[in-house]
Amino acid sequence: MPTHRLDHLRIKQLKFVDLLASLGSLAATAERLSMSPSAASMMLKEIEAIFGAKLFQRQGRGMALTEQGRALLPRCETVLGEVSAMRESLSGAAAPLLRIGAFPHTTTTVLPQLVQRLIAGPSPWRLQILSESAERLLQRLVAGEIDLLLGQMPRQSASTQSIDGLAQRVLYQGQLSVVAARDHPLSARCAVSLKELLAWPWALPDMQSTTRVALADAFIRGGLAPPVPLVESPSFFYSLSLVSATDMLTCCARSAAVLSSHPTTILPVNIGFDPTPVALVWRKNSAEALRAVGRLKGVRISIPESKVQIEL
Repeated sequence: MPTHRLDHLRIKQLKFVDLLASLGSLAATAERLSMSPSAASMMLKEIEAIFGAKLFQRQGRGMALTEQGRALLPRCETVLGEVSAMRESLSGAAAPLLRIGAFPHTTTTVLPQLVQRLIAGPSPWRLQILSESAERLLQRLVAGEIDLLLGQMPRQSASTQSIDGLAQRVLYQGQLSVVAARDHPLSARCAVSLKELLAWPWALPDMQSTTRVALADAFIRGGLAPPVPLVESPSFFYSLSLVSATDMLTCCARSAAVLSSHPTTILPVNIGFDPTPVALVWRKNSAEALRAVGRLKGVRISIPESKVQIEL
């Protein structure tokens, strides 16, 4: 491969590779970058000439990475992430920025304790906390748009090549619960069946949520159609508030229900949820992430739902 041609490589070209891999369409990539289709096609040829390898191949109506393209993509994403971090470091702030993608329910367990360590002591970070779907947060971590992920890796992504560049530390096994208002008719029962739950309206997160997916799986395993929510809410913060004042049910992390300030109760239903590992995830080749993980080493964390302490 003519390595001297890498001197001609531009950040825009790396962004082009990243977008094309994500979108799978040359036309969509051209539109996102405000380019004409012919210019996009020409840029792809230039990029492949620079690397001396065919990175994409036509697949159906779209474009898919070749084996060489899949090998290159994690490196490309790392460079883009570091460029983004460079931009942040020049923003004029005294402290470096650390971007954390976090599931909402971690605000009731580990997030506050980790934040406390990261903003204290010598060389503290400025923190930016982002909350999106599990799949989107994982994509942003791999692309270098966030430094740490606090939550669960989506099951459908567990076998993808991008996971190879990640490291994780499982912090605890989370539990999900079905929650109702404290004076809900079901709250006085000693046991509630899955079928009985379907007789009531629900407030649930959208289908991108790992909680919603787990709930649907539990009902399907029981031979029942999953509940269709009357209200779709962005997080358990909204759902618990709504549930406490209505006859609706919701599903959320047990820790969120235990620590909720709303008058709610956990229903006595054996819904068959598997424990969900909550982990701290980072890119192995990110210097900033490794520095943050090093700072967190030795932190003792209390988990309300299990009444245990863990040490990073």
